[in-house]
Amino acid sequence: MRMPRIALVLTLLFVPLLHGEGNRYPKGLYAEVATVKGLIVLQLEFKKTPMTVANFVGLAEGTIRNSALPEGTPYFDGTGFHRVVSGHVIQTGIPANGKTQGPGYQFPNESRLPELNHDRAGMLNMANSAPHTNGSQWCITLGNRSYLNGDYTVFGHVIQGMDVVFAIAQGDVVRSVRIVRVGQEAEAFRPATEAFLKMVEAAKARVQQAEAKKKADEEKSVSRKWPQAKVMENGVKYVIVREGRGEMPSAGMRVKVAYSGKSLYDLRFVSTAEGGKPSFGKQPEPFEMEAGKGLVNRGFDAAVAQMRKGEKRILIIPAGQAYGTAGFYDKEKPGQKRFHISPNTLLVYEVEVLDILAR
Repeated sequence: MRMPRIALVLTLLFVPLLHGEGNRYPKGLYAEVATVKGLIVLQLEFKKTPMTVANFVGLAEGTIRNSALPEGTPYFDGTGFHRVVSGHVIQTGIPANGKTQGPGYQFPNESRLPELNHDRAGMLNMANSAPHTNGSQWCITLGNRSYLNGDYTVFGHVIQGMDVVFAIAQGDVVRSVRIVRVGQEAEAFRPATEAFLKMVEAAKARVQQAEAKKKADEEKSVSRKWPQAKVMENGVKYVIVREGRGEMPSAGMRVKVAYSGKSLYDLRFVSTAEGGKPSFGKQPEPFEMEAGKGLVNRGFDAAVAQMRKGEKRILIIPAGQAYGTAGFYDKEKPGQKRFHISPNTLLVYEVEVLDILAR
């Protein structure tokens, strides 16, 4: 049966809108993540986080060399969601061959706060083991995880398939990741190994400069605020606020301690009775620790082992002797903001030894 002319014209007009790849989404760069539970569509912020998106797209399309898979192999196809934490994240990106945890290289964080942050479910970020150790593993948030801001790179968000995101269980498989380009700028975004490596090297240089400046600024601030501070062998500085009495505790003796702490900037915390872990609060809670045995952090533990009963000190503990590159993340408590100390944070304690107990 012959189609009427008007109907034929209308059909031809609507075909591109219904089936044309360039019209499925507005102009931009997208990743269609096909999982065993359904489709998740991610919009990628290639203008704001070009290095991180280049890594993701290059791995997805096999255009960036890596040590896990042959060049040209789609990296994420067949990967599993190896970590699913309710209310937190779903995480994937370990190669399906099981030979390695990542691509054989690392690249720096690329934070674009406050524009790109973890303030809601559906944000796409890079997983890492410490700042600037990004590789191939990525996450989608399952709620407001704002405490992650600054420590992890957000480089996109879910625009379709949040029901699928919430349905994902540990062990579910990513069948494929396909990149969709809409518009000239997205079409031109074609990551290749050499260009990506140049971005990484430039980013590493910026990180080194920023870290050197941060260290110099911290040293200047500490010298100005505590010019009389003495230095321990491990680099921890201290000021004796009140002298103690008696002998220092010997190894194995129990020491009862309380502290208030802060960063050089806006973070404040106090000790809790739960093993001396830091948390929000106005009044420090006493806790017991064994002299010579690690509990709080290396710098703190070493300093307390040299304090007498009744002694109060200010301790200035560099990040490497505090919580280092791992930082500290307290357990979540219902209805409360999660307490955390970001990686590479210098900490200042006012600590008092309340008592030294028998073995």
